[in-house]
Amino acid sequence: MARVLSKSRRPLSVLLRRRKYRTTIKIRSCILDPLEQLKDIHLPETISIWPLALGWWIIIAIFLGLIAFAGYRYRQHLSYWQVKKQGLSYLSNDEAISSEQALNTLKWICLHYFSRQQVASLHGETLLRFLLTQLPTQVQPKFKVLAQDAIVEHYRRNKHDIYAPQMRQAAILWCQSAQLPKPQDKKLTGGDS
Repeated sequence: MARVLSKSRRPLSVLLRRRKYRTTIKIRSCILDPLEQLKDIHLPETISIWPLALGWWIIIAIFLGLIAFAGYRYRQHLSYWQVKKQGLSYLSNDEAISSEQALNTLKWICLHYFSRQQVASLHGETLLRFLLTQLPTQVQPKFKVLAQDAIVEHYRRNKHDIYAPQMRQAAILWCQSAQLPKPQDKKLTGGDS
């Protein structure tokens, strides 16, 4: 039993000494270092984003309106130039197009972008001049060389269509480089104006 008492007393005295030592160190460190007395900063609760303020709803509505308007204008732009693309693809895909088919395709494209009164009555030299005015000046001589004979000979009776390849090349050139009126210059009518 003495052995148990000595063991039990010894840890108790050591424990008391350690506690005393710890408290004296804490007291001394608090006196020497005032920053140790400070506590952690308590952050306020995070501010929720919902419900949004009225100004944000107005900005979102304006932004969505601009996106819708841009999409509408883009679709208008695509549909306006679709006729030119269709004519060009028709001329490019079929190499056996006659000069009459190439001229009809050019007139069909012109009827979409210009008024019916302006285009429907054109034939021969007047049609050639009209088509030339839609081209940039650097392309006009090449188009005239390719298309002049086919357009003039189109209205003469001829069983042999010797100008078909040249007229097809001229029509493709015209579709690729014609400076047609912009959608703002002419109201979109779908080709029936």
